[in-house]
Amino acid sequence: MRRSVERVTDQNIRELRSQMEEVLFESGSITEHLRHVARDADYCLLLSDATGIVVQGYADTSASREMAEEGLATGSRWSESAIGTNGIGTCIVSRRPVTVAGHAHYNHTLKGFTCTAAPIFAPDGSVMAVLDFSGRSVANSSECSFAQHIVRQAAQSISTALFRKCHQNSCIVALSREPEAMPLALNALVATDETGRLLGATQDALSFLGVAELADLGGLHIQDLWRIALDELKPLSSHNVRLSGTDGSNFYVTTFLPKKKTRSSSAPSGKAQQKARSNFKSEPLELDRVAGSDPKMRRNVELCRKLLDRDIPLLLLGETGVGKDTFARAIHLESNRSQKPYVAVNCAAIPDTLLASELFGYAPGTFTGGLKAGRVGKIAASNGGTLFLDEIGDMPIDLQAHLLRVLEEREVSPLGASAPIPVDVRIISATHRELPQLVEAGRFRRDLYYRIKGAQVNISPLRERSDIAELVQRVIEDEQGAEGAEIRIAPEVHDLFASYRWPGNIRELRNVMRWILSVHSDPVITLDHLPEELLARPENPQRGRVHLASDAASEPPADATLEHACERIEREKIIDALTVTKWCITAAAADLGISRATLHRKIRKYEILSPNQKV
Repeated sequence: MRRSVERVTDQNIRELRSQMEEVLFESGSITEHLRHVARDADYCLLLSDATGIVVQGYADTSASREMAEEGLATGSRWSESAIGTNGIGTCIVSRRPVTVAGHAHYNHTLKGFTCTAAPIFAPDGSVMAVLDFSGRSVANSSECSFAQHIVRQAAQSISTALFRKCHQNSCIVALSREPEAMPLALNALVATDETGRLLGATQDALSFLGVAELADLGGLHIQDLWRIALDELKPLSSHNVRLSGTDGSNFYVTTFLPKKKTRSSSAPSGKAQQKARSNFKSEPLELDRVAGSDPKMRRNVELCRKLLDRDIPLLLLGETGVGKDTFARAIHLESNRSQKPYVAVNCAAIPDTLLASELFGYAPGTFTGGLKAGRVGKIAASNGGTLFLDEIGDMPIDLQAHLLRVLEEREVSPLGASAPIPVDVRIISATHRELPQLVEAGRFRRDLYYRIKGAQVNISPLRERSDIAELVQRVIEDEQGAEGAEIRIAPEVHDLFASYRWPGNIRELRNVMRWILSVHSDPVITLDHLPEELLARPENPQRGRVHLASDAASEPPADATLEHACERIEREKIIDALTVTKWCITAAAADLGISRATLHRKIRKYEILSPNQKV
């Protein structure tokens, strides 16, 4: 049989991507890793929906792009009914990983391909997507085995991540045949409510349960399968225990209980699950979430939206940690390039000797010890999409001329190549440096500066934003999912956050909140939960506080009241305790017989600063 590969319309693709938003998001980091593998092997990487339509295809080399033109591309239809035996279609029907090579394809036009595909399962056990690795047909069985292994592992990881996300409010029982297995890396998982009633299981767990399909688990409890109640496993949470299956074989289970789960919420309601999915899909990438409610950031968003699909380079300015990469990614996601690659390069993090090959790539045989097939540079890899050049102020001056040529001529010349490659790339640059000063000092090309400064956006440091409380709550919900809505911040913590200088900006805020949420499980975050270094560092040097060294010398006015005199004595006692303990808050609080939170409140009340804090 000979039949060309059918393609669906762009509108169909957009609709399918919208329906598959969850799996596309969850598979993002995994497919990005697979793209590197596919690039080195001249393979195409495809992700299809449950009907066999490719919703996302990657072809990052000239050889793979040729295959994409022959049908291995976004929008192609690979169901068995449409094209006969093939990797994706046969995988959907068989519900298992398959490799279809050469003449095994029913359609003779595909005999030049070897296609390896693996199913991605939804939490309910249905096939919701297929991951496919396709290349030219070869007789090398080891190459086929490698493709089978990597695609199967990737599909399993995505399926497991989707299962964990769906059952984030359930008890998770991880299963293994090995006593020393790492539970968090296992793919054989069972979800239960707090009574032990089975709610679901991954495909890898079915053999442990002695059933062929998830439907066979309806109404069963853990005790029905293994003669042990879930309550007997709960005290062993995070530690495995050996059990015997119905066939007499031994295996090991590790039970993980949901965080902050109460007895009254053993089974998440439909509304709760819907809210969890909504939070899951609303990562802080879109411009509205990046901007928050801060007026200046809202004006930045209005400007960027006017320029979204205009061919105008953007220059983002701001201190380290303000979220320039997040802002650039949000611009990409809202533009008409959103389905094309977003490639970020930190010019300050790559050694000067490697930055050229990283950006421009190199041709085969250019370097001794380099990749035999050469390397695709970041500029070419972002073709059709967005290239984010972070810390462009640190780019070596000799490379700036090459970048300027790319911007002006819209083509890139890999190192050692004889001909340039046309590229269509949206450039977004960012820096925390003062580029005009670098231009005057001869460290940054004037012509490049005006080329990348098509429009300039100044991103506010965190200390100047008016929506810090909103950002804190968003970080909590990002980290904790639906449970984050139940966590509250004490007013004194909000006050401290509002006055703190945040030298690390949003990056520091996120790390602080991650630390608090990892170490403490209380529903209200108070000063006692904050890391010591945050409390000990200065807030705002313009607040008019008095240096500790002069505190003891100050005398109360002659007409001081009894209350003022008591406060002065208390202040001196606190200063003495802090001095003796060398500003160890915990030790000073213990000496004074008060809590750390109370001591911090009094330090702020009396405007006491340590000797090494600048006025």
